[in-house]
Amino acid sequence: MEAPRATCRERFVAVIAVAALAAAVDTLLVRAEHHHRPLDVALYAESFALWLAFALLALIPASLFDRWIVSAASAARHPVRAAARLAAWTILPVVLHARLDAYTGLNARLGELASAKPWLDAAGAAAIVLLAVAVFGRVLQRLQPRTVAFLAIASSTLCGAFVSFHTDERPSDPRAPSDAKPNVLCLVWDTARAESLSFLGAGRETTPNLARLASESLVFTHARSVSTYTLTSHISMLTGVFPSHHGARMTRQRFQPLQTPTVVRAFREAGYRTGGFVGNDVLRAQSGIAFAFETYDDRVDPWVTYTHGWALVHDLQAAGAKLVPALWQNGLPHWIQDYQRPASEVLEHAREWIESDDPRPWFCFVNLYDVHWPYLPESAAREKWVEPYDGIVDGYSKRGNRVHASRYELVERDDEHLAELYDAELWELDRAVEQFLAALDLSRTSLIVTADHGEAFGEGGEYEHADVLECQTRVPLIVRPAGGVAARRVEAPVSGVDVAPTLLAFAGLPPPPESRGVNLLGELDPQREILVEHRDQPNPAAVKLALYDGAWKLVRLGAAEPHEWRLYDSASDPNEAQDVAAAHPEIVERLRKRMNELRATWRADDRADMAGTEVGNADALKALGYADVERPKSP
Repeated sequence: MEAPRATCRERFVAVIAVAALAAAVDTLLVRAEHHHRPLDVALYAESFALWLAFALLALIPASLFDRWIVSAASAARHPVRAAARLAAWTILPVVLHARLDAYTGLNARLGELASAKPWLDAAGAAAIVLLAVAVFGRVLQRLQPRTVAFLAIASSTLCGAFVSFHTDERPSDPRAPSDAKPNVLCLVWDTARAESLSFLGAGRETTPNLARLASESLVFTHARSVSTYTLTSHISMLTGVFPSHHGARMTRQRFQPLQTPTVVRAFREAGYRTGGFVGNDVLRAQSGIAFAFETYDDRVDPWVTYTHGWALVHDLQAAGAKLVPALWQNGLPHWIQDYQRPASEVLEHAREWIESDDPRPWFCFVNLYDVHWPYLPESAAREKWVEPYDGIVDGYSKRGNRVHASRYELVERDDEHLAELYDAELWELDRAVEQFLAALDLSRTSLIVTADHGEAFGEGGEYEHADVLECQTRVPLIVRPAGGVAARRVEAPVSGVDVAPTLLAFAGLPPPPESRGVNLLGELDPQREILVEHRDQPNPAAVKLALYDGAWKLVRLGAAEPHEWRLYDSASDPNEAQDVAAAHPEIVERLRKRMNELRATWRADDRADMAGTEVGNADALKALGYADVERPKSP
């Protein structure tokens, strides 16, 4: 007797059940990975909508397969078995993509797929999926199709809506507040270059509110970032050690906080509540930076974009953009995902956390991403800061649609236009931060305002921040203890590694044991050498180290021996137009030796820069342009 066929209604129910099951699994995987985030039903709802679209698309090949391959008299015609095959058609593309994508790495290098290993891995994963759906199909066909559908949809919905891996990091019995302990705020203006700020040399009043804060604070006029990549620089600011010490880099987006603890743990152990609020996906918790934060707020895009299903959508869009220029969309082919969120949202979440009913003093870390590429100020700021311009360059810089399509080379007026857009964003961010700070009690709050790196707008032929030019390494640094300080401008050279010991000094805590930084409230060495490590490149030949000694700047190119050494006068030649190493061999040798001695104190291992990639979030890196530059700048 012929087995019953699945009716249209049963296929529709199967689509719902398959989507619910896949969405529940994907939701639980995301929650397990992002267990620091509280339960949010929106994740399951958005994931279900995505998997519903997948299941509807899979219905076409599944129906054709059943019509032409499955025997009409076979028991495999049973509706439950048909639903199991639909599940396979729905899930397999996502599983195969996930396994193969693990081998492509940064820049989606498809050459890695030439070997047999990734395909064997993908084949193994496919075999597991097919075996699982076959077994479940045979077992569950003993039940009524309606019963199977009800169980699948009900259990999936319950798991997707209510199962959580989140644990509350707050102590059940917080310590009593101490009036002697100030609150501590670390406010990072991502990509804010010093020379564009009102109080550090800008020709326009781009940041009047920050300038007023600077007028009652310590302002360090020769502050330089540790790195020119967001993650490594932030980790250095929170640990007091250099990137080659904590180990994070672009191709290894994580570090071990138990081996190199951040200041957050010290604040936590001292009775502080700790909160982190970030504006970009590069600072995601999985890097290790969230360790010891009771609250770490890092969701910057809709929930669905964190699912495994969306990863396939993302890469399909990216592939389409490479094949069809009209889909390029200024280098951001994902229409609901940009890996960043505005300062207004970040600061609002931080403010709500600060004002929560908790008597303990707080340490709050905030990253604001608004002046990072792309430069897209609101209309009011554009009208105020952007001069008339009729060129093809927009806030997406060299990645803009028209620039990309025509391979247009930017000229001076284009560079000026980009800088104007950037200034407009600075002005907007300045206003948002002023409103945030106005709500704080600065008599009881110590704060540091700084940046992780600067930005280039055509200086030395460079754009954005994939080099070590002065505009890319010189950053603002404002220090204000609770209650204020005798305002002054400090000319001594300082570094991003000085942020960690200074934050702890605000609370009377000792510096981290391994810190290479100094307390900025104490005496500073005017002859201090400053190191910058730009190790964040997929190509080891593009790695650069820079050592500052007064106006002299020694640059080492490449991670592997033999290194190339260049010498510049950073005061008169900030864009590194003239290498004077040949004219000053004794200075090159002295600074080369000093750089090696300095890095030897923490056993810096440059071989790590040449190791295979271990990228935690390659999609965000590619979207934000961090993987574009692979060649060292020509002399």
